[in-house]
Amino acid sequence: MESREIRVLLPIDVPQGRYAAIVHAVAGVLDAAGVVAASSIVVDHVACDAELNAAFDQFSAAYPWSDR
Repeated sequence: MESREIRVLLPIDVPQGRYAAIVHAVAGVLDAAGVVAASSIVVDHVACDAELNAAFDQFSAAYPWSDR
């Protein structure tokens, strides 16, 4: 399957929490555009899954449909 690509280059000193917020926001934009299910977000080798997941949990807890 062919795909289109965008790339976001950030300064290396972006804190993990802010990095996670940016990744989360990009996922939100893809969702709003109706293409999140067919898309992939690839994070850099510095990002840690546990830190990103913890940040995503924090953001999603504030969603109106959250069960938290």
